[in-house]
Amino acid sequence: MYIHLPLDEQCIRVLTVLAGSYGSDIHINLSHVKLEPNDPPRYEALSYAWGSNVLSHLIYVDTEDGQQSLPVTENLYTALQHLRDESLHRTLWVDAVCINQRNDEERGQQVARMADIYRSAAKVIIWLGPDDADNSTAAIEALRTLASGVHVDWTTYTISAASEEVANSDWLDFTKMRHAPLFDEETWVSIVWLLKRSWFSRLWIWQEVYLARSGANVICGDDTISWEDLRKAIYALCLQPGPYHVRDIVEIVDRATRITFVDAKKSLKEVLERTKHAQCSDPRDKIYGVLNLVEETQKSSIQPDYTKTTVEVFRDVMLTCLLNYGDLKYLSCCELQDERGKFPSWVPDWSVPNKCRILWGAKACWVPARATYSDIDETLIVTGRHMGKIAEVQQILTDDLAGIVNGSCLQEIYAALARLTSWLRNQLGNDIFDRQLETICRTLCCNEFSDVIEPPNKIGLDCQATLVHFRILTDLMAEPTDDFLYSCTMFLGTLYNNLLGRSCVITDEGCVGLAPNTAHQGDSIVVLLGCQSPIVLRPRGDEDHLVVGEVYVHDLMTGEAFQGPLPSNWRLVFRYDEITGEHWDAFIDRGRDVWQVEDPRLGPLPEGWAEERHPKQHVVAIYRNMREDYTTGWDPRLMLPALRARDVELREFKLI
Repeated sequence: MYIHLPLDEQCIRVLTVLAGSYGSDIHINLSHVKLEPNDPPRYEALSYAWGSNVLSHLIYVDTEDGQQSLPVTENLYTALQHLRDESLHRTLWVDAVCINQRNDEERGQQVARMADIYRSAAKVIIWLGPDDADNSTAAIEALRTLASGVHVDWTTYTISAASEEVANSDWLDFTKMRHAPLFDEETWVSIVWLLKRSWFSRLWIWQEVYLARSGANVICGDDTISWEDLRKAIYALCLQPGPYHVRDIVEIVDRATRITFVDAKKSLKEVLERTKHAQCSDPRDKIYGVLNLVEETQKSSIQPDYTKTTVEVFRDVMLTCLLNYGDLKYLSCCELQDERGKFPSWVPDWSVPNKCRILWGAKACWVPARATYSDIDETLIVTGRHMGKIAEVQQILTDDLAGIVNGSCLQEIYAALARLTSWLRNQLGNDIFDRQLETICRTLCCNEFSDVIEPPNKIGLDCQATLVHFRILTDLMAEPTDDFLYSCTMFLGTLYNNLLGRSCVITDEGCVGLAPNTAHQGDSIVVLLGCQSPIVLRPRGDEDHLVVGEVYVHDLMTGEAFQGPLPSNWRLVFRYDEITGEHWDAFIDRGRDVWQVEDPRLGPLPEGWAEERHPKQHVVAIYRNMREDYTTGWDPRLMLPALRARDVELREFKLI
């Protein structure tokens, strides 16, 4: 049996698959090579799904001491059989063989070098598996044809015709797709089977396709398509879904579409949300396996260490963010499932996908955290403002509906909305419900509308058009037709996605919100310093609190807890800046069509503070303390001394 030789920290292993005919024993050489960015060794990096961990096949390593066997999984053995050339040797980097999986220290070192390994590869090969009986050849041909006809702007995620033929067809006409599907049903079935292959559900592939220096080739049996073409085609499928009665079509296309958005480094929180359904055999890799997709400032503070337990890895991510940035944003990733869980309630369990989607765009607090961690009892004492208690709770989606993710559930989603409408009208009264119609609509959709982005997202959900639909759908005397429900597909889909795992709540102040299904009457809604989402806490005794999860309350989402409501006409939006090529928070006065970085609710800076000049000052403010000579991104008008000077009611909460 082959035993890996010790590996120098500056080196990687590569395997050379010796030439041979298909079906014969696989022989390889393993070499240690120095990985230098300016003069990398020549190899191809393999991206594939490990599948079963059972080492059921043997390959043979040719060494100076003779031939030694090395057990591998069935998936890797099949890949090597297909990729081996009959006359030429082929040099590859394959994680399962080139990293000693039994050595935790080496695993940590090599995982930390994954970015260099994939960037330095001459080519990344994506192996989906052999051409089985699922007609993958037809699927790849259809996807290749679709990709050739469209152009995707990955900055704005807009799609347009790449040829006159497509421009003159119904392909990009959303209104006609119900009657003019892209493909026949047989082709759709083959596409679904292709996208159901295990590669698309594997966590590590996210960074592998992102890091591919010169693109990547996707191979399935004897068929090949470039990753860029496959990416375009999948995104087009997402915008123009096929026949809903094809089993799993929406879920499978949605899962594959998530991978197409891997085009720039994001915050760790955003990456974790996007990859939450991706699978890995070691739960610690939920963090370590995505680090190369994360912005450098956050990535550099996390070092892969497989000597730590899963709880320690997840807890340290939380505490590192708190200590380095004064930020408690990962509290919004917590979701209480079991009050006696293996994790402290304030530590997210990223090994299990949350039932609720993370709230995007929440800006309930711009104040740095004030928190103290105790390693004696694993508690976290935080500071914030109590905003009320949950008085009423109503689960919206029944368990059977929560498992439906296809177009046949439009009637069921409408029925759930009708039940919710009846409950809300009964709790609030018809007059209050009608006056708060827009607020309730934005709450149920978690404000995922095109008007929160500037310029508005052309393919997003239009708020004014949705309000028209919402007004009709919440009229209990109306009986919408199937055609009308179909015209509401995007709205009902957004509604469905945000109601999954959530209940509608009404606070003792009369505010409507969306909270996790585990929220109870009597739970507290708080806005904590350093956390951008309002949080539901469950009191336990006189001091202790459990973190239940984040909650959407429309009138708390833009800093109202500490600054009061925004002036009329002013809105907080996510504005695209052409200079930086990124979206930034900005305040827009819709009445005068002017925008600014500074919150219009803020007064002058405190004495001794000044705004710092810097290259991005047109999109983000940095402040200098003139007396102590330091800079910060936190606005001094919102720091703890300023809040206390304004008599903002703050208290401490002990999280267990």
